[in-house]
Amino acid sequence: MNQSLSSFVLPEPPIALIANGCATQPVATSVQAAVEAGIRWVHLRDHEAEPERFQQDAQALVCRVQAVQPSVTFTVNTRLEVARMLNAGLHTGWRGPRPEAVTAPVPHPLGYSVHHLLELPAPRWRAVDYVTYSPVFPTSSKPGHPGTGTAALRRFCAQAGLPVVALGGITPERVAGCYQAGVRGVAVLSGILHAHDPGTAAAAYLNAWRTASRK
Repeated sequence: MNQSLSSFVLPEPPIALIANGCATQPVATSVQAAVEAGIRWVHLRDHEAEPERFQQDAQALVCRVQAVQPSVTFTVNTRLEVARMLNAGLHTGWRGPRPEAVTAPVPHPLGYSVHHLLELPAPRWRAVDYVTYSPVFPTSSKPGHPGTGTAALRRFCAQAGLPVVALGGITPERVAGCYQAGVRGVAVLSGILHAHDPGTAAAAYLNAWRTASRK
């Protein structure tokens, strides 16, 4: 891997809220609360929604959020045509198109989910703007997986040559360790969406990132 880091700059602050099940009203309400608290990157994902429903509800959520904060960056999970329609970024992995196979117009930012460097062959490495690395810590989405820990995350960041976003079991208390390992951002799902008060939870992550990045 190229050892020089990409010049791509993640949204600021670089905390991606994974709006899993975004085609539902409770998730939309939580996303709005998080954006009001300062989140500026929302990742739209719903594996269960039919294509037409996902497109309609994703568009409605984007309009709702932009009415609150126009500067939010949106990325769409795997659904290329929806990303293009919304003028949003695209994030893919084992689901969805291979990044190196996406033809113009290519959505940006273009992200890819990885678990080790073998998933980043040169054509894919050159195509993407950033990668998510997971799971760093135990998470309910991957039951039985102990998480790789921050030592493995550090090794990955040192070799990736791309901005790395840590994913999986990230809590506000773990943000500093991820930052020290070399990540450019973190991605959060249940820590915000499933919190009793999503706005307060989002603020805790934002404060943790700002504190870590100032040291």
